[in-house]
Amino acid sequence: MIGKIGCSIGLLLATTFGSKAQMEHNKEYNIWYIQPGDTLRVLGRMANVRAEPNRAGQVLDSLPCGTPLTAGTQSGFDKVRGIYAPWLKVKYGPAGASKEGYVWLGLLALGHSAGPGGTCFLYGIEQVKEQGSGEEEAYSPSVWQMSVKALSADLSLLDEKKFDVRNYGISVATGKLLGGMGLQWLHSIFRVSLGGEACGIPTDYFYFGWNGRELLPLPGKTEVADANIFYHEETLLFPTEQGGRPGYIIRLTEEAEADGDKTDKNGEPVLKKKNFREYYRWTGSKAIRQ
Repeated sequence: MIGKIGCSIGLLLATTFGSKAQMEHNKEYNIWYIQPGDTLRVLGRMANVRAEPNRAGQVLDSLPCGTPLTAGTQSGFDKVRGIYAPWLKVKYGPAGASKEGYVWLGLLALGHSAGPGGTCFLYGIEQVKEQGSGEEEAYSPSVWQMSVKALSADLSLLDEKKFDVRNYGISVATGKLLGGMGLQWLHSIFRVSLGGEACGIPTDYFYFGWNGRELLPLPGKTEVADANIFYHEETLLFPTEQGGRPGYIIRLTEEAEADGDKTDKNGEPVLKKKNFREYYRWTGSKAIRQ
């Protein structure tokens, strides 16, 4: 269960910083969390490798989606499609004949996972859309258009799904490959989570089933809490999990908020709790809410 006590300090500042972090000249932070030597993959349809870390640099190569790269150092910044990101020095190509150059980080996936049959799953940011202007912009969440892609072993695009997430302070992005979890016709499930480390900032989880041909959107879940003021937590139960039901995805929701000024014997706020249960019937191609 997510933390329900303790960290409401600086919530507004954390939210504002998190929502703008990809827009600012900040060499100490970006959502990719790259270290020299890490392996990344191209997310865009094509990524130009340049001789210098800027868009005016000579194009040395054009690398297709899924191409693996080895990260070097970061330098310079550019803003494209609303994404403010640095340039990354990279190595690519076969061992013993590798090449070097610079690729704009916004063209690279946030993460990747190897799936069954040599399938590779990528996820990353396609575009950032601002929702306000002027002073309003600092307090309005941007919208990140994200994509999940499935590639074959030879890097052919098998399928792609796009989805939006409102950025209230996203600072952590992770991807995880799960098994089929007992859902008929699914070989695996790919999960993307996007959230923040400060209290009051939600973490959203997006699930996509993989049947070997296409990515199928599944119900997601959200977690958020702010000290002893409130919390909202959702849990998904798949058929093979304890409490699961064959042919169904079950979403359990528990939420609570402070009950006025009431406190317990330790002086902690008393929380009023509510619980909900939703059922989604799995047809083999989609989850239908019952």
